[in-house]
Amino acid sequence: MYRNRKLTPAFLAVLLLGTAALSACGNSNGNAGTSEGPSPAAASQAPSADPYASLPKEISGSIYDRGQVATGEGSYEENRWTKYINENSGVKVSWVPIPRNQEADKFNVLIASDQAPDMMTTFNRDFIVRWADEGAIQPLDEYIDKYSTSYKKYLQEHPELKPYLTLDDGKIYAIASMRPARANTAIFIRQDWLDKLGLAMPTSVDELVEVAKAFRDKDPDGNGAADTIPMAMSTAYTAITDDWYMARSAAWFVEDGKLTQSFFTERYKDALAFRQLAYHESLVDKEFATDKEFSRQKQLWTTGRSGIYFSNLNMDNTITELRKNNPEATLAAVPPLSTKYGTNGYEVEVPNHLLTAFNKNMKNPQAAMEFIDWMLDSGWEPLTYGTEGVHYQLKDSIPVTTDFDKWKTEVGYASEYRLVQQEQQTPDYLVTRAGDSKDDQDMAALKSTIIKNSETYTFRKDLPYIPPVAEYASIAGQFETKWKEINTRMAMSNQTPDEAVEELRQAWNSLDGDSVTAKVQAWYDANKDKLK
Repeated sequence: MYRNRKLTPAFLAVLLLGTAALSACGNSNGNAGTSEGPSPAAASQAPSADPYASLPKEISGSIYDRGQVATGEGSYEENRWTKYINENSGVKVSWVPIPRNQEADKFNVLIASDQAPDMMTTFNRDFIVRWADEGAIQPLDEYIDKYSTSYKKYLQEHPELKPYLTLDDGKIYAIASMRPARANTAIFIRQDWLDKLGLAMPTSVDELVEVAKAFRDKDPDGNGAADTIPMAMSTAYTAITDDWYMARSAAWFVEDGKLTQSFFTERYKDALAFRQLAYHESLVDKEFATDKEFSRQKQLWTTGRSGIYFSNLNMDNTITELRKNNPEATLAAVPPLSTKYGTNGYEVEVPNHLLTAFNKNMKNPQAAMEFIDWMLDSGWEPLTYGTEGVHYQLKDSIPVTTDFDKWKTEVGYASEYRLVQQEQQTPDYLVTRAGDSKDDQDMAALKSTIIKNSETYTFRKDLPYIPPVAEYASIAGQFETKWKEINTRMAMSNQTPDEAVEELRQAWNSLDGDSVTAKVQAWYDANKDKLK
């Protein structure tokens, strides 16, 4: 829930500033960590004077660039929120934008050239493992213990975070807070179409197929044309179909005590067969495999040509766009669907949100920890909600957005700076936060259903994170390219699931996959008690 705290006049004044009044927010080249400062060990050798106390409180940090900063707002490096941070945190932060879809390449270049920022933030725990192995980042235990108050207490209150922040040497290498909500994937359906055709909500994959065929054949939109594409589903969301069969692509599963890639389970063959059926029965768009950005599928949904939408908890703001074209559209969340293997829930994310590591060359870790404490205590709130009276009003101590378009332009991108936060998206919170807009209320109700489902149904995930095994990391990218190619080609051809799996096995073996599996098994055997 929202932690109600009255914002100070200084906060409000800062947040109302236009970008025309913005001043430079420090060095923007991201090179704040190029000369090595004193280590914690050195600090312990000089108890009479903290080695960081006299240093400028200046740090740099990475931030995801999703292209969401409007022209009038400035840039990711400099805008109303970077000014707010610098004037209220007590630390001067310069930001290094990282294109979201080029994250790996960008970080590789920055680290190799010794230009990486002090704080490197990612959703990918594999990056943390690799950076630690390369010596690019440093342990944080001593910094947390010595320089943090709020975050140190937060970790004690949330022990479930620690396994995701701790590597095999037993040391903490990342800062993170809890996710606002752990529910992730979802399927939405046109309830008005179900009602019009006299169909019940599907509860199994077989029933979903029958509903999709009815949408295809019975003109649910009433336009007199056979132009309905039942399912809006691109390769971005085919993982949902894997999950029905407890066989997500590239996931490791424990089968009779032995680890195996999902591809080599019998369950995966059924996932392949479903996608092939959906393609050949025209239940999905023929262009689903090339719609990498999900833009065509979103268009099919918002223009009313599709009635089943594979998406996630947030679903952007497509309900408003849909109702511009179909004012009477009503939606429902499809419950977890059963197969012969049982009912697997929709994906539930790991507990941690963003992971933030400290560059080994960071000059002032004390300033970084003070910044983290400030962000956790209060800094995250304006970055989430904006300014009271401008972007939201309080209702039952919960911020209710008053003008979504204004919030989206002026505040929407600010959450990228929110390295840690304490928002908790409970069903009651979402309903209250939605305000009086019918679209917002309906979306909140859908989200509430998804969250409740995530708490009711178990999502099978045998390992909490990808095994940190170097041999696997070295081939995972090559194998991913191959399995995606085989997966897509099989769906669009007459190849049998058995033939596709045999092709997958050959690709795995060509990368010495059996040897890699043995290494991963050895890691699992040594760590399985800690993974429970």
